[in-house]
Amino acid sequence: MSQVRVTLATTPGATVTPANGSVQDFSKGDVTYTVVSEDKQWSRIYKVRFIPMTVLNPNFDFETVELEQPKERFYNWFAYGRGNVRQDLWATGNSGFALSRSSAKPHEYPSVMLEKGVSGKGVKLETCSTGAFGAMVNMRIAAGNLFLGSFDTQNALKDAMKATRFGVPVNQKPLRFTGYYKFQPGEKFQDRYGMEVLGRVDAPDAYAVLYKNTDENGQPVTLYGDDVLTHENIVAIARVPEFKVTGVADTCAWEHFDLPLEYRQNLDIARLRNFGYNLAVVFTSSIDGATFCGAVGSTLLVDESTIIYE
Repeated sequence: MSQVRVTLATTPGATVTPANGSVQDFSKGDVTYTVVSEDKQWSRIYKVRFIPMTVLNPNFDFETVELEQPKERFYNWFAYGRGNVRQDLWATGNSGFALSRSSAKPHEYPSVMLEKGVSGKGVKLETCSTGAFGAMVNMRIAAGNLFLGSFDTQNALKDAMKATRFGVPVNQKPLRFTGYYKFQPGEKFQDRYGMEVLGRVDAPDAYAVLYKNTDENGQPVTLYGDDVLTHENIVAIARVPEFKVTGVADTCAWEHFDLPLEYRQNLDIARLRNFGYNLAVVFTSSIDGATFCGAVGSTLLVDESTIIYE
């Protein structure tokens, strides 16, 4: 259903555009709402989207990729689920990188299309410098990343950890997380202040996390960059424990991983059937990239990843 009536809870006297309680068409993506306080001194913009409860395609081959519209600045990945329904469930931090390096070409972004993957296309994730603008705000690097969820560009500078919103609803029990990678670390690991950390070699990260998407009071729960591996709602995790340095040239061999999700608690079957759990799958070229620590040039190639369900 594309026509949805949305009502925002506001402070007394505040105005909402488009009108609060009006029916809007969400079939073409986000609808932007602007809320202005009664005295006109404060305003806030919200982007609202509805993600249909479709069964997540378990095979991540990364073949379906396109340039962002309408400016064609960077790459976006999507997939097709059952019934050939498009699923725009993959996100990157590319839109945040665009704030610091607006002149960058699509292939200069941290997350780009890889022409030669294991089979067909793949994904290239590279830790990049954010230049002079990033240095001003102590956000000197941007790790290449790709994850199931969404990225809040408006929050990228204000609260970077809350910009990455991890996970999409699932109604099947995931058992294993598999895929292929190549990795080459950058030459110099630096902290967020740009100081070299001697002896530290950068490493990537890849994991799948299953978590309850509501709390005990039925309120929505989303995991962010600061709690995606630690939140109390986490039910199961599979995480690549160690990456080999394989090199990333065409002549280098792909490394395979196949990991079980380790369950910390039993699943509630009724909750599962009603999409009461979210699955987050995350790939990044620098394990501490969320705190702007890493090595420029660290490169992680990924392809042919799969979630194996019960």
